[in-house]
Amino acid sequence: MKNRGFTILEVMLVVILISILAAIVIPRFVVSTKHAKVQSCEMNRAIINKAVESFYFVEATWPDLDLNILKQSSLNADMTASGDYDPDWYDARGDYALDPVAYTANDLYRLSAKYFPDGIPTCPLDESSYVLFPSPIFRVSGHREGAGTHIY
Repeated sequence: MKNRGFTILEVMLVVILISILAAIVIPRFVVSTKHAKVQSCEMNRAIINKAVESFYFVEATWPDLDLNILKQSSLNADMTASGDYDPDWYDARGDYALDPVAYTANDLYRLSAKYFPDGIPTCPLDESSYVLFPSPIFRVSGHREGAGTHIY
């Protein structure tokens, strides 16, 4: 009578083959994940740098180094309650419609939701906040290939 089943040798052979394949695939997956997070950090940094430049061209001043002025403001209850822009500050096309002669410091915070209405993204690699490097370059720090921490 013939037994239908696997011998211990066959089971061990399959386990060894799966272990070898896992030893090859898992490190490659980990490296690919880190590479993707570094690339995402670089993309976030580029987007924030463009927002900083736009802020400078619109407001004729650089934002604070901690970039708080680009975050959605808590000074305007309409924005924070709905998560949207305050319609009083925009015309029908969605363009900024504030009187340039009579604006105050709070108006900059109300305008700030135009840049990052959902808040400034954090670094996907270490979940740290981006900061603006001071004068003369006014650029945001970010990870680069091979760097373990944010560099400018």
